[in-house]
Amino acid sequence: MTFNNISDDLYNSAPVIAFERDSSNIWKLKNISANHKKHEILVEIPGKETDILSHIHEEDKEIISRKLGGAILQNKSEIELRYRIKAGISYRWVEEYCSFLYDGYGKLDKAVSYLWMSSLPIEWFFLYKGSEIWNELNSKIRHDIFNQLTAILGYLELSSDIITEPMLIDFTQKEQKAAEKIRDRLIFTREYQKIGMLEFSWSPLSEIIREALDETVMKSFKIEIYTDKTVIFVDKNFKHALEKIFENIPVHATGATNLIIKMEPITSGGKLIIEDNGCGINQENKTRVFDLGFGKGSGYGLFLTEKILSVFGIEIKENGVPGKGARFELFIPSHILKIHS
Repeated sequence: MTFNNISDDLYNSAPVIAFERDSSNIWKLKNISANHKKHEILVEIPGKETDILSHIHEEDKEIISRKLGGAILQNKSEIELRYRIKAGISYRWVEEYCSFLYDGYGKLDKAVSYLWMSSLPIEWFFLYKGSEIWNELNSKIRHDIFNQLTAILGYLELSSDIITEPMLIDFTQKEQKAAEKIRDRLIFTREYQKIGMLEFSWSPLSEIIREALDETVMKSFKIEIYTDKTVIFVDKNFKHALEKIFENIPVHATGATNLIIKMEPITSGGKLIIEDNGCGINQENKTRVFDLGFGKGSGYGLFLTEKILSVFGIEIKENGVPGKGARFELFIPSHILKIHS
C-alpha cells in the first residue's frame, strides 16, 4: 500500500505529510501522501526526481545532513528533525519524525517520515533565538565584570603589601575573599548558560551514561549498567548533569568500590538509580546536598545537577542508607522515556 492510498480524511484534516525516503539515496523521495501539493511542500519538478535536500533552507542543510547520516550510521530506529523547508515561494518550519528499518546486515532497508507543520517548531525557534541573544548579552556583561573584578583584586593585593595596620590588613583580606567569591559565582554562571539552548532528541540512555562516565575519573570502580534499550528525549545537558553526579562519587563516597546504575519502571515513567557502596550521606544532609555552596568542593555540582534535571521535568532525591552507600534516584516522566527490555 502506498501513502497515496491512505484515506484523504487523515491527511487533509491534519497538518502532516507522510513520505518514504529512498533507502539507497536518503535524500530522494520514493513515495509521498497526496496532500503535499495542498501544502506546496516537496512538489515534484516535471521530468526530475524530488531531491529533499534542495528544498531545505541553506542554514539548516548541514546540521540536518549530519544528524540524519549519524542516525543511520548508528543504526538508530528513529530520529526527530527540525528545519525550514520550501512551501511555495517561501519557507516554513517543520518537524520531521523519521523511522528506520534495517536488514539482517545492518543496512538501511526502509525510511518512513511524517512531516508535521504545527506552530511548535516556530515557537521553539523564537525561544531559541531569544535565549541566544540574551546569553550573548550576558556573556559580554560578565566579561566586563570579570575585567573590573580583576582590577579590584589586583589593587587589594597591592594594598595588602603596603598596609601595616593589623585591623586594615584584616579588612583587606576579607574584601579579597569576598571578591574571589564573586569571581567564582561568575565562573559558575557560564556552566548553566546553555541550559535549554541545545537540540533535543531521542537517545539511548546507556550511551549517555557511558559518555558521562568517560568524562570522569572512575578507573578503580567496578561499574554495572542495567538500562536495557531505554531511550530518553533530552539534550546534551542531561549528560552534563550525570557527569556532576559521577564526579562527586570518587571525592565524597569514602571507601566506595562499586557503582550500580539501573532503570526501574514506575507508574509515572521510570526511576534511574545511581548507587555506590561508600560511606553514604548523613540523614540531615540528604536534602542539603542540592543546595548552592554546600559541600567540600565548590558546592555547585549537585545544585547544578538538580537545576538541569528540572528542565526535563526530572526530580532527583538521595535515598541511600548512611554507612552503606549513596543512592541517587532520578524520577523521569513517561513522556520523555521509552523503556524497552
